[in-house]
Amino acid sequence: MTISRQSIDALISSKRILVLGPCGSGKTRLTRQLSRILDLPALHLDARFWRPGWVSMPQPEWRCVVSSLIKQESWIMDGTYESTLDLRIPAAEAIIVVSCPRWSSLWGVVRRSFIYRNKPRPDAPAEQPIDLAYLRYIWKYPARTAVLVSELIEEHGPDIPVIRLDNPKSIESLISALQESGNGVAA
Repeated sequence: MTISRQSIDALISSKRILVLGPCGSGKTRLTRQLSRILDLPALHLDARFWRPGWVSMPQPEWRCVVSSLIKQESWIMDGTYESTLDLRIPAAEAIIVVSCPRWSSLWGVVRRSFIYRNKPRPDAPAEQPIDLAYLRYIWKYPARTAVLVSELIEEHGPDIPVIRLDNPKSIESLISALQESGNGVAA
């Protein structure tokens, strides 16, 4: 997949970038790479939303946290969290939407659980439970959440550039194109 010059320019000129997509799709890795290349701070929402033991933050408190985060001068924000997209989309200058087949997301989650077994993750609490509700969310993401994300982008940020990456090769192409543009260091 060829990444357009327009997409590269949009990312290079942006100080606030959202990275959205299903669990296990590679959002966090992409965010870390972009953070290094574009010299922007990475904000991993999983690390802020989930408390130890994977206890979620109450929604009113979560919206306050997100409201505070989006006021920062610059960021690359990793995490879909549909309940706060109405706050985050208008604050973004560019959006990257990662999509991949369900099996790929499921494999990404399983792989991550083995890599970080009994170790803290750099982007979230340790020992994420993989239960039926979580697997259902991943399985239904393309039909439900991806559609909702597209609708929310159209509603809250119709003029914000959106870069869609639909497989690992497109992610690699984006990273390579940004590195070749001369605006960053090796990821």
